[in-house]
Amino acid sequence: MILFNLIIMLTFMILWFITKNYEIETVGSLDKRRYPLKSLFSLGFFIMDRLGADKNKASDNLEEPLRALYVGEQAAIIRRLYLCNKTVIAVMIIFGANFFALISNLQLYNNKQLSDGVYIQRPGYEEGVKSVDLLVNVTDKNSTVLEEEIRLDVEERHYDKEEKVKMFQHAKDYLDAHILNNNESSERILSDLDFISQIPETGITVTWVTGNNEIIDAAGKVYNEELQEEALVWVTAEITYYEDKEEYTRYFKVLPKEYTGEEIIRKKLNDALSAADVQSKTEDKLPLPDTLNQEQVTWAEKEDNTGWLFLLFGAILAVLTYLLMDRDLYGKVEKRNREMLLDYPEIINKFTLLVGAGMSLSNAWCKIAKDYKEKGTEKRFAYEEMGITYGELMLGASEITAYERFGKRAKLLPYLRFSSLLAQNVKKGSAGLLSQLELEAAQAFEERKELAKRMGEEAGTKLLMPMMLMLVVVLAVILVPAFLSFRI
Repeated sequence: MILFNLIIMLTFMILWFITKNYEIETVGSLDKRRYPLKSLFSLGFFIMDRLGADKNKASDNLEEPLRALYVGEQAAIIRRLYLCNKTVIAVMIIFGANFFALISNLQLYNNKQLSDGVYIQRPGYEEGVKSVDLLVNVTDKNSTVLEEEIRLDVEERHYDKEEKVKMFQHAKDYLDAHILNNNESSERILSDLDFISQIPETGITVTWVTGNNEIIDAAGKVYNEELQEEALVWVTAEITYYEDKEEYTRYFKVLPKEYTGEEIIRKKLNDALSAADVQSKTEDKLPLPDTLNQEQVTWAEKEDNTGWLFLLFGAILAVLTYLLMDRDLYGKVEKRNREMLLDYPEIINKFTLLVGAGMSLSNAWCKIAKDYKEKGTEKRFAYEEMGITYGELMLGASEITAYERFGKRAKLLPYLRFSSLLAQNVKKGSAGLLSQLELEAAQAFEERKELAKRMGEEAGTKLLMPMMLMLVVVLAVILVPAFLSFRI
């Protein structure tokens, strides 16, 4: 997995290096504030051209919304830059996900515990106990007898014996006080025993061996569901304090139960691990058993798939981001259309006043466009479109053609009516134009009121869910104390 992550990272770096001069003139002319990822656009253009991303039909559908948002700019160039920006963002997401996957896999590699298939690196002196997750596979003549995950606790390397065992009598008294658990006495055992594995605040550990594992197992579980007569079972606690051990035996009454083949193998495996641990306490490695009498044992570390998950998540996120950016684009177009509809009554009123004051159509148009440009206010799409028409008029385009192009670019019914009205009056004369403009202004005002009403209803709908959540919180604050008081 690490090699795969390195290959991906190396591929990105090589592509970036060999494509850094790709379409360098186009990239160099871009505004850094508008395109923050400008430095990666050469790579983006290279990938786009190799994949043919700007030649499919889906990209053709982006031209109209992009032309609406980027007024006065060449649609083909804007579409190519938009697709390149999407590609660069997707590439960055995949690169970032691969980077985190590589870090995760390197950490996993550094924490690798199993060496040569049968050795666990033991912690150094006074480093404490470490837990290792392993996959064990026991086979007998090519058939699997046991296959499961186990967690193995590996003790630290011990110093040579320097201290004698202390507090063993305290450990025995502690066991006597707790071993019966909920039972009345050792002569009447009705439920599980409490096999304590450690004496608190002493460092003493306890392991258990029973005279009949079919009746009382090493965990203190009592199998008395099918008992028909009492049976005496001895239980030995092996009390251990580093190298010093002492056995403490007590007797209880319980009846047999047969273990399954898997449980027998599991006990043999645990015994073999304990024996190997005892024999290698002063060594730097713990040897794992490879056979259990007739059974073969193989070991493997439990794999961590975090690296793959990072990479998969990054790939999915990159694809979703690439697709959702088009959705965001159409959302911006919808916002642009709504903004233009809100500005329409103001534009038509200004135009009506100027024409009523005696200005010609072209002069009134140029006056509105120039005032907007001189004020330097925030960008308004309707006035930007008027500015383009103003430029066309200054370059000598006919008024009819300029007004008709304005309506086609706006692609909204009120502006189409307005451009059509102006074009017709240029053709037929301005008789009755002022009354038509006043009628159009009145109609625009009514349409704006309807639009404002719809926007208010949409805002109310969006607030419905938060209001419902607030209602649930208020009801909980009121009703929970009420129910609690009824219980009292």
